[in-house]
Amino acid sequence: MQIGLIAGAVILTFIVVLVLIGVLPGLRGESGAGGAITIWGFEPETAMQEFFGDFKQDNDTGAKYIRKNIASWEADLLNTLARGGIDAPDVLIFPSDYLKRHKDKLAAAPAALITEREIRQQFIEAADAFLGSKNEIFGMPFYMDALVLYWNKDLFTQNLITLPPKTWDDFRISSERMTKKDSGGSIVISGAALGRGLNIKNMPLILTTMFLQAGDRIISSAGEIVLGESGSAGIRPTESVLRFASDFSNPRKTMQSWTPALPEARDAFTSGKLAMYLGRVSEYNEIKNKNPHLNIAAALLPQLQNAPRPVTGGTLYALSVTRASRNQLAAWQFAKFMTNRENSAAYADKTGGVSLRRDVLPNYQKESVRSVFAESALALKLWPVLEPKSAEQIFRDLMEDVALERATIREAIDKAKARLQQN
Repeated sequence: MQIGLIAGAVILTFIVVLVLIGVLPGLRGESGAGGAITIWGFEPETAMQEFFGDFKQDNDTGAKYIRKNIASWEADLLNTLARGGIDAPDVLIFPSDYLKRHKDKLAAAPAALITEREIRQQFIEAADAFLGSKNEIFGMPFYMDALVLYWNKDLFTQNLITLPPKTWDDFRISSERMTKKDSGGSIVISGAALGRGLNIKNMPLILTTMFLQAGDRIISSAGEIVLGESGSAGIRPTESVLRFASDFSNPRKTMQSWTPALPEARDAFTSGKLAMYLGRVSEYNEIKNKNPHLNIAAALLPQLQNAPRPVTGGTLYALSVTRASRNQLAAWQFAKFMTNRENSAAYADKTGGVSLRRDVLPNYQKESVRSVFAESALALKLWPVLEPKSAEQIFRDLMEDVALERATIREAIDKAKARLQQN
């Protein structure tokens, strides 16, 4: 009798554990088969809607999509969690820029569903950002938004330049060649938008990407602010980057191609008055829609001469599961479902982006634009941003301080470093 009671207790305990981790349905309400998950994302619902039916057919779990504005996304999430997480999303399309700030809001994936080895083998290197210190997985890599070079083919042709620049030195030479000024010295055609923080929306990303290319980590793996530290042989790569960038807006330099009197950089590009625009992957369709007649192409972001490997900056978006979710197993199943080879490729086709899977990226080699996006995905390098909005302003101000000579380059870097330490 006693043995039977002990055996029954063991079996009951085993069943309860299975229910709690989601293997069996029952005590956790919506958890397991038959429940429904809520997804927060930034793209139109039509981009994901067609996948919901297949997921429900395979997993007996429905899905609801809520589109969010990136500007208010963080506040919406925090307000939802502050209410006790009752209406919290199960899945977040999570921007890597917010990992340092909100990783504690995310649940780790079940080891039985996906492993660290699979992430490293199947996805681009930048996906490692979503791995924890003990190789926990906090997101399935979904898509990215990297910095690329857009160039006006007509302006290049008019100036007998056949190819986009591959290095920053070539970028400077091409810009100087294509920049045109009127008799009063005002710029009427700009070769490149660089060197100011006010009318170049992407300047903070451009600047931090150039720092990463030059070997400045900005923040160490231990979380220490290391912006502006000396490189090998006492060389300060950050100072060289700032000096190079500010020359594009310096009226005393022959290479000047930009002023604060010009329109916002992307507006100048879409109007055909800017030859080279440093923009994100996501801007391609917006540019084409704004001016369908603009003859443009994309290229990998310029690199340093003899760089060991290409580097570009940007944001990686992963499918992450919130700790507040009451349906975590189904949520992780959805994240894995959307990032399998077939669905990852299909989603990229619908949005005009590229898959982050290594076994899909070669598929874009024959496409003029998406081959560049694929190359940029492989080159994507991230740094652990502490507070995205304030960091953006800090680097924008850093560029302005140098351009306006409000401080020496060294003083401007030290000021930016101190502000980053306060975040």
